[in-house]
Amino acid sequence: MLLAALSALLFVGLVGPANAAPSTAGHTSADCARVPLNKISIQLYTFSAYIGSGPGAQQRHEEVLRRLAEMGYRNVEPYTLGGWTAEQYRALLDRYGLKASARHVDVGSQFSEVNIEQILEENRVLGIKYFGSGSSAGAPWIPEQQRLKTEADWVAYAEYLDAVGEQARKAGQTLMIHNHDFEFTTVFGDRTAFDILMQHTQAKNVVSQLDLYWVSFAGLDPIEDVIDVYGNRIQLFHVKDLNPALNNRIEIVGRGNIDFPSIFAAAGGSTKYYVVEHDPRNDGTFDPFVAAQEGFEYLTCTNG
Repeated sequence: MLLAALSALLFVGLVGPANAAPSTAGHTSADCARVPLNKISIQLYTFSAYIGSGPGAQQRHEEVLRRLAEMGYRNVEPYTLGGWTAEQYRALLDRYGLKASARHVDVGSQFSEVNIEQILEENRVLGIKYFGSGSSAGAPWIPEQQRLKTEADWVAYAEYLDAVGEQARKAGQTLMIHNHDFEFTTVFGDRTAFDILMQHTQAKNVVSQLDLYWVSFAGLDPIEDVIDVYGNRIQLFHVKDLNPALNNRIEIVGRGNIDFPSIFAAAGGSTKYYVVEHDPRNDGTFDPFVAAQEGFEYLTCTNG
């Protein structure tokens, strides 16, 4: 999901602010969204708890890909290569007729740079255009994110991302910023941290993968506060719902109150991918395969 970090603590048992999701008040997700099949994807972090690690993880990872393909998905968004090389992972995707629509991977910061050339080469092999950091990029990003304390820190981070984005652009790829709530709740004067990231990166170098749950969780209106402001710089959505009746927790797409059809309509034709996601909820009540199936049905309007 770019910018992994502080909100990783919120993955389980979320309790949201009283003003969460103002733009969705009075709406339900009862109506389907109807978006093109080739633009539907799913963030594989949804299955991270199921896949796990150690013995059997690769088998479970492959099972996830197989079952997603059987559901009708054509695209997936990896958060890890699962111990495979880029060549091996590409072969695995090809086996199940899947494409990697984007990728979450640690792209570093001004505090700790990473090997961007290696990432770009892996992306080339995988056939990936969009990439950026997200919560799924892993725990090492958390202390780095916590070091962004001041407005100057955020500006320097944006400038770092712009340089990475320029490098990516020259390789035919696109760096994306994935948000959580804190980019919108961290405010300097009249600017949020998200504003700083957008204003100190060039549109040709950096785009937004807007996580609609986290925008709503932060108490903002996704349309008025973000889409109307940044327009076609928002090129991907993380589509996950919000349940106000259960402490504003992440909900299966279509079961919460986010008005996805209105948001998608406001975004117009700039959206390249609509990515279903649900952060793991390790309380015995969450089945990632159900979340994937219902999310797919909601976006394709095949839910009856």
